[in-house]
Amino acid sequence: MEWIFFPLDGSVNRDNFDCGIPELNEYLQKYARQNHRKGIAITFIAISETASRNVADYYSVSMAEIRRESLPENYRRGLPRYPLPAMRIAQLAVDITMQGRGLGKELLMQCFKKAVRLSSEVGIFAVTVDAFDKEAKAFYLRYGLIPLEDNTLSLFIPMRTILNVLP
Repeated sequence: MEWIFFPLDGSVNRDNFDCGIPELNEYLQKYARQNHRKGIAITFIAISETASRNVADYYSVSMAEIRRESLPENYRRGLPRYPLPAMRIAQLAVDITMQGRGLGKELLMQCFKKAVRLSSEVGIFAVTVDAFDKEAKAFYLRYGLIPLEDNTLSLFIPMRTILNVLP
């Protein structure tokens, strides 16, 4: 199945979206457009090329920082003592009807590609995410994200790793 990714706008139906996690559903339905308009987090959605205008999945990104002390010891060497710039995956969710089709991986790769494009103009040390729960953490660990030291559900992946993996 082919997907069309684009920034959230009023042309899609968000009301039927259900990823199985009420907080992530509510974010898309009630807060994503507000945050998008205010520049707090930009939300991107995917719809099927052949299906209706229902949201199949979405992710939101914003800027963040990572405290050097939060990094595992082997990543701290040679880094400045002030907070390091990062792109944060603020939300990432796939509708229940679309789960198991590789869309989560596709969304994550979209986020990584976005970080690569942005890093050509703005300093970014890493991509970071606060996993919603242990299951989400396990998903991110499969794709090379590394737990931060001070929060068991917070992870990061250095830009140099992303640049080495993406074509």
